[in-house]
Amino acid sequence: MKPKILMAVGFLSLLCGCAATRFDTAEGQLKRQEYVQALRSYLGVLEPHLREGKRYIYYERETVTGIGVVYWHMGRYETAVKILKLVNEKDPTYGKAFFYAGLAYESLGDDDAALSAYASYRRIDPTDPFRQVMAGRFDFIVRRKVAHEIETAMQNEDKLDIRQYPERSIAILPFLSLSESRDWEPLQKGLADIVITDLAQIKELSVVERLKVDQLVSELGLTAAGLTDSSKALKLGKLVGARYLVKGSFLVMSDLKMTLDAGLFPFENTANPTSYNEDGNLSRLFQMEKQIVLKIIDYFGVTITPQQKEQILEIPTQNLGAFMNYCRGIDALDANSYKTAYGFFLEAVRSDPGFQNARDWLIASELWDATHTQNLNRVDRDVAYLTRRSVWGRIQTQSQPDFLSTTNRLQWMGMRQNAGLLPGNDSRKSFQEAGILLNGWPILPKMLGVPPPPTR
Repeated sequence: MKPKILMAVGFLSLLCGCAATRFDTAEGQLKRQEYVQALRSYLGVLEPHLREGKRYIYYERETVTGIGVVYWHMGRYETAVKILKLVNEKDPTYGKAFFYAGLAYESLGDDDAALSAYASYRRIDPTDPFRQVMAGRFDFIVRRKVAHEIETAMQNEDKLDIRQYPERSIAILPFLSLSESRDWEPLQKGLADIVITDLAQIKELSVVERLKVDQLVSELGLTAAGLTDSSKALKLGKLVGARYLVKGSFLVMSDLKMTLDAGLFPFENTANPTSYNEDGNLSRLFQMEKQIVLKIIDYFGVTITPQQKEQILEIPTQNLGAFMNYCRGIDALDANSYKTAYGFFLEAVRSDPGFQNARDWLIASELWDATHTQNLNRVDRDVAYLTRRSVWGRIQTQSQPDFLSTTNRLQWMGMRQNAGLLPGNDSRKSFQEAGILLNGWPILPKMLGVPPPPTR
């Protein structure tokens, strides 16, 4: 019997009973939009106390994250980012703080920073439901960003100059199947996806999103053969935002021998590509793909470290069936059919439970829907509901919590009794002079009355 894969509802397995927690008061106040009271309640959890004549609070990741979430709800996005970055730096595997940092960046109109925050899902523990949340939101922002970039490029095509793009910028076309059997066609996008993943690990290279390349090729009605026309190739290069193109093909024969070819050429001169060729058994598909990747890196004169080479040479799966289902899932995603894609990714993971590329796409359908909308308040509401009972992040500190270092601590300064002012913007001078400071950043304005009494 095949092992049951429960990733679809993986986050549901973390749900526990409705037992009260020390965060209930603050979370209830947040729902009622009682922001000042919520901040007081979260602050109380951090146990204000005196030490060497100064007021301090303990660090606890969910509580500090909660303070950042309150500021996000208040529209104080820059302050929310500063608070949440503290948690990101101190607890780099805690998903909730990265997710809300992403929302704060989106609220500031900084999609690149939001993508960077959401991309951290790869290092979040798989049992943390926010890993799925971050992965879903990452996909949504990539799609939105690609659509905007294509629209902008199409509108400004006459002003674009391919020489303005980085010298080592590359676009990867889907590999063309030359095989007699159509069964191997899913490899076309799947191979391109793996090549892009490998090349993207090299910071000296600028690799275009696969989705952007595919959509532009479709929009322009181009084929691999059509790109031999220099004017069409140059048009694609200008619109896609790259100076080089990788165009590949593969042939799988009836005895499962295969040939993998790739041509690398500048968009400005498609007549004489630099060609790479690998032959072998289909079972060596990834080894052949990675040899081509290393040759492309070498073409650009980039020297990689042994660690980078080891990462590139890592085989994502030894199971061909799992990879074929992964490729079919990519096709279904591009067709905006997540339900179908999920089924393929699930089959891939059933075939190879260690196939992380496929596991990353096993996002519960409720979370997928919750993260694929423009309305950030709706995203927050639905995600908060779907993860409301998760014990993740509720883990209590068993030992005496450490004081933060001088460079990381949250230090109370200048608290004034009955100071109830909420300054409007982060840039106001009165805000800079008040409240708790973190590395010189204003964290809490002077809005609280007498601090909660220390309990230690």
